[in-house]
Amino acid sequence: MSKKNRIALVATALATALLVSPAWADRGYGHYGHGDGGWGWGLGLLLGTAILIDATQPRAVYFPSPAYVAPPVYVQPPVVMAAPVAYVSSPPQAQPAEPSWWYYCNSSSSYYPYVRNCPEGWTRVSPQPPGQ
Repeated sequence: MSKKNRIALVATALATALLVSPAWADRGYGHYGHGDGGWGWGLGLLLGTAILIDATQPRAVYFPSPAYVAPPVYVQPPVVMAAPVAYVSSPPQAQPAEPSWWYYCNSSSSYYPYVRNCPEGWTRVSPQPPGQ
């Protein structure tokens, strides 16, 4: 409770004590037959003290319940494994080309496809570079 509120409550308690006590101003002489008249001041002090004690007691402080926030969602990316690379220490050896054959006709002294028909049959010969 703030200091300003406590001062206001103490002032209210004192004002209540002062307002209640004049109501019993006759001190009981004419109405109840009591001779001492302590009711007015006693009741005012009793109420004022009760209010003052209540105003100065520490109060429990209640805080609002905390708001819980969900943790952020983390999606792990998939693991991608690269294919292993095969390293070759030496370049591959070229395979020898299969020899192609030329076909020679003895009667026309020419090679296929320059001559389409050969009456005695074709002779298979190894290819030779020109000019040899």
